[in-house]
Amino acid sequence: TGAGDPERLVGYRVSASLFPILGVPPQLGRWFTPEEDQANANRVVMLSHRLWQRRFGGDPNIVGKALTMSGQSVTVVGVMPAHFRFYTPEDELWVPIAFSQEEQQNRFSHFLDVVARLKPGVTMSQAQAEMSTIASRLEQQYPDSNTNVGSEVVPMQEYLVGDVRRPLLIFLGAVGLVLLIACANVANLLLARAAVRQKEIALRVALGANRWRLVRQFLTESILLGLLGGIVGLLLALGGLRLLTAFIPPGILQIKNISIDLNVLGFTILISLLTGLIFGLAPAVQSSSLSPNDTLKEGGRGSVTGRGNRIRGGLIVTEVAISLVLLIAAGLLINSFLRLRNVDPGFPTNNLLTMRVSLPALKYGEPAQRAAFFTELNRRLENVPGVRSSAVTTNLPLYLQANSTNIRIEGRPEPPPNQAPIINTRVISPGYFETMGIPLLSGRQLTDQDTDDSPNVTVISDTMSRNYWPGENPIGKRISFGQVETDADWFQIVGVVKDVRQSDLITEIKPQLYVSYQQVAFFVPRDLVVKTEVDPMSMAATVRKTIWEIDKDQPVSNIRTMDQIASESVGRQRFSMLLFAIFAGVALLLAAVGIYGVVSYSVTQRRGEFGIRMALGAQKSDVLKLTIGKALKLVLLGVIVGLAGAFALTRLMSSLLFGVGATDPATFAAITLVLVGVGLLASYIPARRATKVDPLVALRYE
Repeated sequence: TGAGDPERLVGYRVSASLFPILGVPPQLGRWFTPEEDQANANRVVMLSHRLWQRRFGGDPNIVGKALTMSGQSVTVVGVMPAHFRFYTPEDELWVPIAFSQEEQQNRFSHFLDVVARLKPGVTMSQAQAEMSTIASRLEQQYPDSNTNVGSEVVPMQEYLVGDVRRPLLIFLGAVGLVLLIACANVANLLLARAAVRQKEIALRVALGANRWRLVRQFLTESILLGLLGGIVGLLLALGGLRLLTAFIPPGILQIKNISIDLNVLGFTILISLLTGLIFGLAPAVQSSSLSPNDTLKEGGRGSVTGRGNRIRGGLIVTEVAISLVLLIAAGLLINSFLRLRNVDPGFPTNNLLTMRVSLPALKYGEPAQRAAFFTELNRRLENVPGVRSSAVTTNLPLYLQANSTNIRIEGRPEPPPNQAPIINTRVISPGYFETMGIPLLSGRQLTDQDTDDSPNVTVISDTMSRNYWPGENPIGKRISFGQVETDADWFQIVGVVKDVRQSDLITEIKPQLYVSYQQVAFFVPRDLVVKTEVDPMSMAATVRKTIWEIDKDQPVSNIRTMDQIASESVGRQRFSMLLFAIFAGVALLLAAVGIYGVVSYSVTQRRGEFGIRMALGAQKSDVLKLTIGKALKLVLLGVIVGLAGAFALTRLMSSLLFGVGATDPATFAAITLVLVGVGLLASYIPARRATKVDPLVALRYE
């Protein structure tokens, strides 16, 4: 605060040893010193390159300047370089962790992550064994706080990208399959072109050209085709990259660094060269092995060899099989996404405006101060035209996992250490259920009368009711958060509400309880929800102005609608579906082109045969059946191979699916019918041309 509009920034408390361990020197200034990582030391901060540029205009003299953060003055000691990303892309600053005496003595806080660099020669398994030994000793020494608390050693790379590695590898495999289909098409076209050029090749051989020279000629042509294709692909990628990144869901590290660099350029050129070389080899070898005498005797009509037909047919079978695998994968993802979108989040998401209002601890350190701010804010918002109601909560549904606490249930034995039920807990204001549209199933909601001076009460979710009081009415039961010293420490259950999806639409619903922000202080509300009568985003400026009328220095951030949050919660599934749909669509198009090309070439080569058949009395339907039947056999053979491959490969993408099995029979059947239909259409078009052959013209041509 203090310079322009107040702004909420995302940052981390870190120990002074973190940056030396990571080994990334600052662009400006220095790292933290051990002396600054003490409870009573001068307050300092390190800025990200993005924050330095955005908020301070890249001021080269920023080091040493004082900023106001959370109501306290801090001094900038350094700016990290632009390429530095740690944990999340949203990180904008770092401050010393500087444990207070109370924090150092609190053995129940297990929220910190430890970053370490292994000594030379030490393996991950050795490090894990040592950390497990330490955890075991701590469990014996401090059973109350460390029972069943272990330690897991994970490579930093895996920690940061482990949840996206598998999907990206699957996408890479899909790209490779599309490339194979395209290469099969190129090989088919080159084989057909080589067959047409048989007379030319025979003449070259007769005039003294050796086999190696012919192979070089064909490979040169195919490599040039591959390079031209690679260049066109790069140009398309330059135009499509921005569109693609717009669909990448948030939370994937280094998303802003995606670009076509020298590595991508070199990889593309290499793949293009290899493609042209490998798939131009078959037609080159076949053409160079022709007998010039036999070919010239045939008059250069481009006779069809059995070997050439088998190769082209094999390529079509391969294309169809690969296309079917990709189409089934895309079908499963589309089916999964549709099922996911139909999941009931537990409340209507329309006409809900949300924003982050984190009250600074220094200014609003007392529960009464926070309660007064939120009470006044809700009161003022109720009088704003276009606003139906408003409420605050510690965490929004579908956005972040709720805070969790251990509970004790009255009348039941006290559980062993660290085995008490852990329940998702949301601290809310009265009117939260009404604003969110969460139905009340029994009892009552929290009201303005549930204050610090009245008995403690709570509302629980339907899942919590069924899990802990099956077959009973939970209304009137009591729970506590921790030790019970007096009767006032109990919270009486006064209501049961419908379950809501807490962190996303996929994760299994967990028990949930709600308490009033006027009765508890261990979690502080930070998210504001406003139910509007008009477009929610049109009310954002008015709501923000209302907040600043109460406190001009209060930051407001994360302004979005609940519809946007719901859409982002399925962002990865949407992205997976979109990519596979694109891959499958391209594969289907290429397969159709391949089938069309082979049938069209066959019709051209067999023009004389069709003329003779029709001259001898064959009907157009007979020629049509003959032509389509041959293509259909290839398609059906490809379908059989593709089904076998799909049954094996789609199991790898089980983690990407929701509500549908990796071998869903309906999807397999529907996609198979679609592919067979496309194959029939692709073969029918050139086959119709065969029925229009004039016998006199065809025989005269022969």
